[in-house]
Amino acid sequence: MSRSRARPFPLLTVFLLAAISVLLPSAAFAQNEITVSSCPKEPRIPVPFHIDCTHVADPAAKHLCGPFIETQACKISPAYRSITGIHLEDRCQVINYTIYDPDQWPHKGGEAGGIGGGCKVELETRFSILAKSSIGPYDVHELLHVYQTDLGAIPYSHILFGSSMLEARRLAGDMEGYTTGLARLKEETQSLEERFRQGKIPPEKRCVLAEVEMDQTLYLENSKVVYLYYRKLVRSREKDQADRLARFNRMFDAVSDGKARKFLLDHGCAPF
Repeated sequence: MSRSRARPFPLLTVFLLAAISVLLPSAAFAQNEITVSSCPKEPRIPVPFHIDCTHVADPAAKHLCGPFIETQACKISPAYRSITGIHLEDRCQVINYTIYDPDQWPHKGGEAGGIGGGCKVELETRFSILAKSSIGPYDVHELLHVYQTDLGAIPYSHILFGSSMLEARRLAGDMEGYTTGLARLKEETQSLEERFRQGKIPPEKRCVLAEVEMDQTLYLENSKVVYLYYRKLVRSREKDQADRLARFNRMFDAVSDGKARKFLLDHGCAPF
């Protein structure tokens, strides 16, 4: 009486199954975490960019993590490097991004949607991989916080953001976003000046907002001035707010060839 036996797998099949068992975890990991260390025209970039998308559930959204981090590494970071003259590799071994679905955002009651500084950025999907633009998903806001870490103590967490982010969009090639942003910047600058004229700005905020207006006004007159901001600014970690304001006021006055002093003094800043 014959006894049936299971037919053994061909040797090639055994090897394929073993390979699949090894590769599956790596493939899943590759979808969740990506590191960009080179760009199309640059075999090795100064500092690698890493993205962690394990907190993103939708596979279609997760698929955008690669294009997003490549744009950050190959377009947005070089733009800020050019604008600020700051070299992130001097203090960062890698720039780490972590992306979250809104219901996974860990900073409840704190920063809404995004936080950046030091050598890392955390963003919700809507402000990162799901952002729409003519060059695909990207973010200019939080990476600027990373670059501005080198400035030391600043008078306002978004100082120089109006001009810097707009110029970064232009350098990155998002001309549609640049044109839209330029129109918005003009409106915001006019609105801010109108608030000053109407006396609607509290005294404690006047100098800071005068610096914001000064930044945007000078940029609208000559976009090249944003490059001088970062090169003329004296770095300091002095905690005193008066010192922070004075350093930026002296910088604005220097890049404007002395034109900014009267404006800043007339808009609530102390002598500097």
